[in-house]
Amino acid sequence: MKIVQINSQLGGSTGGLMRLLSHAMKQAGIENRMFYTFDTGIQDPDAVCYSSHREIRMNAALSRLTGSYGFQSAAATKRLIAMLEDYQPDLVQIHNIHGHDLNLETFYHWLGEKKIPVVHTLHDCWEFTGYCPHYQTVQCEKWQTECHDCPLYRRYSWFFDQSRKNYQRKKASSSAISSLNLVTPSHWLKGEVEKSFLKNRSCIVIPNGIDTEVFKPDSTDLKAQLGIAGKKMVLNAAMTVSQAKGKDDLIALSRTLPADYCLVLVGVPKGHQNDFPDNVIVKPRTASKQEMAAYYAAADVFVNPTHEDNFPTVNLEALSCGTPVVTFDVGGAGEMITDTIGKKVLVGDDSALLDAVVTMADKKEAVSELCRSHVLAHYTQQIFCDSYLRLYDDILAKKF
Repeated sequence: MKIVQINSQLGGSTGGLMRLLSHAMKQAGIENRMFYTFDTGIQDPDAVCYSSHREIRMNAALSRLTGSYGFQSAAATKRLIAMLEDYQPDLVQIHNIHGHDLNLETFYHWLGEKKIPVVHTLHDCWEFTGYCPHYQTVQCEKWQTECHDCPLYRRYSWFFDQSRKNYQRKKASSSAISSLNLVTPSHWLKGEVEKSFLKNRSCIVIPNGIDTEVFKPDSTDLKAQLGIAGKKMVLNAAMTVSQAKGKDDLIALSRTLPADYCLVLVGVPKGHQNDFPDNVIVKPRTASKQEMAAYYAAADVFVNPTHEDNFPTVNLEALSCGTPVVTFDVGGAGEMITDTIGKKVLVGDDSALLDAVVTMADKKEAVSELCRSHVLAHYTQQIFCDSYLRLYDDILAKKF
């Protein structure tokens, strides 16, 4: 049995999940290989880069010039197909491929011609829209019938709105794959798939798993190091600073928190570190999981005022460290939270967000063990990998 995984990179959240699955397959005696386009400096003996930074930049420019997003990268796609022809996989697992990684028409038709079973994990909504991975902030539902007059097209195209044509090409391309098995991390996204042109395809939910040996409760003097000993620490962590991730809501929260509370933001890019009030502690992104775990463990509550999300791993990581979570109830952001270990708040309700933060911060000691045990029961890496290996077995049993 040979299995191939494809993702835009080896790093990041999706790259980490790909490498985790590769390791699990090796332990199970399954020969496998990973293919990616964007080199982040991570090395793996079972991984092959089939593109280059220069090629990616060129295809990104072509996409923005023409408005045709997902249908460039002709040379890289032919290169990948040649590598797969040589490797002869029995199954292809696709993760994120919308960073100018592939020409969907060419690649999907090749998969269909070869009758190779495909597992496609949808980490967002891009696969069934004309352009966007998320449409919640603009409350667009055109994708349910056919994308057109895209309110977000300027993010992806400098001149032309090709959302209708891209939508039609994606729909036609996906239909070329005879055995297309979809996986979503959240029940919310599965529900969205069932409203899209992919609604007749098999789709199951496999929540992402986290490393509970790294993300765990721990005694720490981090509050003292931050100069907030004796205060309640409210933590947020995000890779981007935008309204979609709740920037304005975090600013509003910082201005209304009680005096004995402090908001700490981790992951703020340099260009945005002065965007927040002086009473907010702002820290840059850390590449160390152990350092991030220390922040989670020290916090009294983790707050995630996201306006669009599929299944945020940060919520799981905080819970695994014994810290309750407050989140806007959007997408799949609240699916890992019960009423005991956190609170889900209506999107944009900053008053309710403040109340929930104060309530859960006061309950940290009482619910910490429950937060941790909930993750251990449902969201470990072992559970995640076992679920995928069973899926692979089930699909390949039908093939052979």
